[in-house]
Amino acid sequence: MSLTTEQRRAIREELMRTGDCPGAITKPQLVEVVDALDDWWESTGAAAANAAIPQPQRGLLTNKQKARLFVMLLDARYKVT
Repeated sequence: MSLTTEQRRAIREELMRTGDCPGAITKPQLVEVVDALDDWWESTGAAAANAAIPQPQRGLLTNKQKARLFVMLLDARYKVT
């Protein structure tokens, strides 16, 4: 399920408060980026990430465990947290 409008707004606000806020784009452009990434994750990203996990692990892990692993991998790769 896609994030709510309020959840998306909270993400944008948090991003704008940090040093990670992309200064080269406007607030309306940031809205478009957050919306597009959330829509992509909902339509394609989650399924692609799930399909990348080999069986039987894919069936044994919960969605929350898979998401946590994905976040940990992104953090290790890009130092985002």
